Amino acid sequence: MPSPDPNPSTASAREDEQEPLLSRTPPPELDDHTQPTAVAWVRHKARQAAGPATTLLGVCLATACLAIGFYILYILYHLPAMLGALRGSEPRVEAVSLIDMTDDAVLFAADVEFPDWGHRAAQIPHLNSTIHHRGRMVGWLYASNLEITPQQKRLSLCEIFHIVDPEAMARLLSEAASSRRVTVDARARVSLSGFGRYLPTTSVHRELDIVLPPLPAINATIRDFVGPIADTLRGGVTAQATVKLELPALVSANVSPVLIDISYRSIVIAVAEVGPVAVYSSGVGDVPLKVNLKQIADSVHEAALADIIAKVSTGEVFELVASGAGPQSYSTAPRWLRWALYNSEFAIRSDLLKLTHDFALPVQDMVKDLVVDKLYAYWSAEDSYKPWAGISARATIDIPNYSAANATFEIESLVPNLRLMDDEDQLPFAIVDTPSIPVELKQMAPLQFVVSCNYDRLGLRVVPGRELQFTRAMRRALADRHVALGVNGSLDIAMATSIGKIHISALPVGAYFDWKFDASPAVETAANPSAEVSVSRIHVADTTRDLISLEIGVNVNNPFTYGAFISDLALMVKYSGLHIATIGVKELSLSQGANDVTLYVDFHNYPNDPRQRMLFLEASSGKNVTVEIAGFPNCTSIQPLETSLREFVHRTTINTDPSSGPRMVTGSLPQVLREVVFRIFAMSAEATIVNPVSGAEVWLQVIEAIGYYKHDIPLGMLEYDFTSDGPKGLRLPFDRAVSTPRMPIVANETSIGWDVLRRAIGGTLDVDVFTNIQMQVGNAPLNFTVMGRNAPVKVRL
Repeated sequence: MPSPDPNPSTASAREDEQEPLLSRTPPPELDDHTQPTAVAWVRHKARQAAGPATTLLGVCLATACLAIGFYILYILYHLPAMLGALRGSEPRVEAVSLIDMTDDAVLFAADVEFPDWGHRAAQIPHLNSTIHHRGRMVGWLYASNLEITPQQKRLSLCEIFHIVDPEAMARLLSEAASSRRVTVDARARVSLSGFGRYLPTTSVHRELDIVLPPLPAINATIRDFVGPIADTLRGGVTAQATVKLELPALVSANVSPVLIDISYRSIVIAVAEVGPVAVYSSGVGDVPLKVNLKQIADSVHEAALADIIAKVSTGEVFELVASGAGPQSYSTAPRWLRWALYNSEFAIRSDLLKLTHDFALPVQDMVKDLVVDKLYAYWSAEDSYKPWAGISARATIDIPNYSAANATFEIESLVPNLRLMDDEDQLPFAIVDTPSIPVELKQMAPLQFVVSCNYDRLGLRVVPGRELQFTRAMRRALADRHVALGVNGSLDIAMATSIGKIHISALPVGAYFDWKFDASPAVETAANPSAEVSVSRIHVADTTRDLISLEIGVNVNNPFTYGAFISDLALMVKYSGLHIATIGVKELSLSQGANDVTLYVDFHNYPNDPRQRMLFLEASSGKNVTVEIAGFPNCTSIQPLETSLREFVHRTTINTDPSSGPRMVTGSLPQVLREVVFRIFAMSAEATIVNPVSGAEVWLQVIEAIGYYKHDIPLGMLEYDFTSDGPKGLRLPFDRAVSTPRMPIVANETSIGWDVLRRAIGGTLDVDVFTNIQMQVGNAPLNFTVMGRNAPVKVRL
């Protein structure tokens, strides 16, 4: 029997442990006096139940921790695949296509390449993304079943971007277009079950700072150009065309027509209707374009247009600003796009578009009916460095009107202010005088103009200190027939157009000319009149054995509209290397109509040189005579001209055949041989001669002649020595008819010659006479050979 426990509490606890969980007898009813005993009982029972519940909770917590641990391990197992996807997720957009746009959606397609994708596949069953800008939701995009494999690294998308807030969309696009940079909040919920079946859907929130690349150069070809046409509805002029675009990327688009305001210096100068745009997947597409150049509203508007014209003419790069027209002015495009364009500004550099065209104007056929009413040049020793010219001319310019243009364009005034530049140091050496009367351009019909000028005195003034450069340019032009100089300066232009009047002050101009004249230009003379030149007098001023100084009076009937004045000038004439003459003028004034000109000729005599005989023979027989015209020191008192002509040599061919057709110059010499009579019975001939040369005694000494009929039938020959009748020969007084003695003729023995002479008895026979003549002119013996063509010979018994 166990001994009683001395600790009462311990004994009580053991008794409680031996009691059953449920009492065999119901508890007594509790009244107010027994309530504390009931609470103690409940607490007792709760302590009894807490033990098994704690054990169950511990089992549950352990199971949950184990499950979480396994899920974490599951995530860690798929983490390399997700990290690999992130490392290889640098995309490259291969092609973009804008399919359609409405007020609340944009349908687009894109091919996105992941070139660095690894060897694992990735699948995204669901992707829901929203775009926020400046705290406002712009729109959302839902995509599904996105899959990338090592074999297929390209993702082809065709999605719809749903626009929630059109104003936010417009603000986003206008900010991106204006600043080329935009910040957006991209929020997305991505299902990761494609990496693992039991991976969750996660949320991604990222702020993106997007910097747009600069606009690339766009190649554009203009086709089907129409205009400019005077626009009776909107005012101004309108031109339209189809522009073929060649974008440097695989981009396609379909965009509804939009209206664009084009401004310069904050002045709207034109409105362009662009579209509908249809660019195909190759980046090539057609864009209809209609541009209305607005009517000039005020002086500020006019100044803006004048500045654009000036920059275009000089090739200077300038910028236009394009922005959308008022959103309420048209409704062809989505509302958010109209507002975005309206709030955006696009800088358009003049060198951004590389425009080409598929039509060419035949420039050589544009200038027609050129009429020069007056062209005069003046140069004297008193103004050695100030030559001037007067010109009055007009021409028709007819441009083929391929584009049905009808706009008005006239130049009411064009006044040049030009300088000539040396080609070596590019400094001005001469200044062109500003003309008092401007050039005008009148429009007669669409693209048909008449340009006219009337310069009474347009001078050229050398820049002080640049006389050497002036002379060098003149020498190059005259002696070397090479023009190499620059022209720069400005133009003052007043234009009248369909959009109003435009005045351009000091429009810069510049050009460089490098022309070489290798040969004399051909002159078309068939439809032009000829200058008639006749010798009115020949006066011998002095003679020596080797030199005959002549003053020759020439009547020049100048039918042309050009002339010249020069104080003095002399040039050498050479034939086959033989200096045969020096021809000069003093105070030469040649105008339209009748002119009396005095030529001062120093004829160099070579009586024993066959080249002198050959010169006279070629000239008298109608052959082409080639001579050299050359300058020499002190050939003129005009200093720069004298320096220029020192080295001047020009080879030219003169056609002396009067029957060869129309020429610029036709001439006649005094009739020396008045009459030739051939007497058959006496077999002799006598001639009547008139000497046109004054100032010296002229003696005919020896003559040898052969006559031909029809150029090749010999009729006879004669030889006669006039010195047998007198020591000096037959004297020929000035301007008096002298008959020669009867000169015996040796007739041709052929029957053909006699038959020709017999049939011509009592009439006139045209005979070609080949003649050698020896004369004495003053102190100079003169020997020459001539061929008289079709000389009329009277045949008598």
